[in-house]
Amino acid sequence: MNKKLLRYIGAALYVCEGTKARRDYRGNGYIYSIELTNSDSKIIRLFSMFLKDIIEADWNRVKGQLFIYPDLDEQKLIKFWSKVSNIPQKQFQKCIMLKAKTTKFKPSPYGTFKIRYSCKEDFLKLERIIDEFWRGAGVV
Repeated sequence: MNKKLLRYIGAALYVCEGTKARRDYRGNGYIYSIELTNSDSKIIRLFSMFLKDIIEADWNRVKGQLFIYPDLDEQKLIKFWSKVSNIPQKQFQKCIMLKAKTTKFKPSPYGTFKIRYSCKEDFLKLERIIDEFWRGAGVV
């Protein structure tokens, strides 16, 4: 995939699925963390490539986190998502165990995965890419 396409796909994924800047109620500022949560491994893989190749994230600061039900094998899923995301297992944060499955939908057998990267400078770089994306689409 060429870098221009990856740049715009990554921006679009973040616009649709990412956690936006939010107020930090512990202080007077904002949390500038780039986060994307999804259960589709293809989306996670693409966003991981975007962070690495376009944002040029400091990969030692990129974290992974799983959200799973108790009947799933945590260690097996950590290995799976580590391979998908290219995030070393030692950089995974504590797994969140969900309490009960709802009957409204069938949960993913792979759980849900979150990529988290905190860096204000790179967050602002992402915002510039998103602005460029909207201008290029003729929306702004």
